[in-house]
Amino acid sequence: MSGKTLFFVRHGEAGYNLLDRVNSHPEVSNDLTVTGREQAACCRRALASAAIEVIYCSEFPRARQTAEIINQDFGVPVVVDRLINETGAFAFEGLPCSAWHRAQVPDRMSAVVPGCESFGEMKSRLLEFLDRLHEIPQQRILVVSHEEPIQLMLGMLEGVPDGLAKTRPISHCMPISMDIKKILI
Repeated sequence: MSGKTLFFVRHGEAGYNLLDRVNSHPEVSNDLTVTGREQAACCRRALASAAIEVIYCSEFPRARQTAEIINQDFGVPVVVDRLINETGAFAFEGLPCSAWHRAQVPDRMSAVVPGCESFGEMKSRLLEFLDRLHEIPQQRILVVSHEEPIQLMLGMLEGVPDGLAKTRPISHCMPISMDIKKILI
């Protein structure tokens, strides 16, 4: 990936964030809150001089809504891509986040949780997404996704071990930019 700049943004606050509930199915209605819309508008202003050429976002309404608000100043293509979807905690849809976290004990990277995407499967699809970015002509790319996918993509790009990458806090609508020469996995 020579000479590209990626901007990673976690979606704005959504209803399930306030409820501390798992949302792993993109067809579930979990829209941005008023605060989430304000966060996205602030993010749009923070990125005003970024010269974004294309926006990729996950299939989830909260990510699409965040991308649409940011795109008001850019007017660029928005590409919805399932590869950067939220963690596949499918069996825990609507349950407290603590139940999902307990199910992964003792180790998120090796846990096998019935009815859920494995860590390896998620990492594989995120790597596929990053690899695809080689093929696109745009050089300034915004990626609107979710906390864990962003943690892992940043870790892969920086050559950081997964466990360490997962400790990086990813706040709602706080852009993280990275100039990319190649994937450092």
